[in-house]
Amino acid sequence: IQGPSSPSDTPLKRYQHPSWLAQGYMGSVTTDETGNAYTFPIPFVNTLDRNLATIHTIYKIDEQRGEMKLFTTLPKPDSVEGIVPFGLLGIYYDCHGQKLYASSVSGSTRDKENGKLFVLDKTDGRIIDQYDGVDAMGLCVCGVTGEKRLYFGKARTPDIYSIELTKSGKFKGKPRPELTLDQLGPRGDDKARKIRFDKFGFMQVHGI
Repeated sequence: IQGPSSPSDTPLKRYQHPSWLAQGYMGSVTTDETGNAYTFPIPFVNTLDRNLATIHTIYKIDEQRGEMKLFTTLPKPDSVEGIVPFGLLGIYYDCHGQKLYASSVSGSTRDKENGKLFVLDKTDGRIIDQYDGVDAMGLCVCGVTGEKRLYFGKARTPDIYSIELTKSGKFKGKPRPELTLDQLGPRGDDKARKIRFDKFGFMQVHGI
């Protein structure tokens, strides 16, 4: 990236570890407090190069060497006709609670929402908690009015929901509706691809 004072002929420096290309196209990226990054493979043009063995894998890019290695593999759904050919759609690291959150729509069908929200340990990727029956993406953890909540966009509708988190980062209660993107923006039917909060507490939503 060139700044205002950078000469136009200054060559840009880029770096890409060979391991970054090994899994093809990757989805959202989140980083922890020391600089490790976490991401997951996604289908791009079609789902022919993705199967139940790859759509539930999370990879970690080491902050020291920059190498990407398998971090964890989440439970795969039964391979039955009619399931949605997608898996992970969202990932977010909560630096305060030191937990990794992920969402998957794997196992859902055209008519039934069978997705899951996961809470993962950052050291070994084991599942600490999960919430079933939600197809979600665009995850973000935020503390509002004394409560810590995981905010997420519904993958099927323009709605944004949240679920309360305990002090240990686990799910508490059921998701509640927060707002909707219905009829907002140039398209009017966007889904929340990315949710963040600024330093003033305002929610910022990127739609798709």
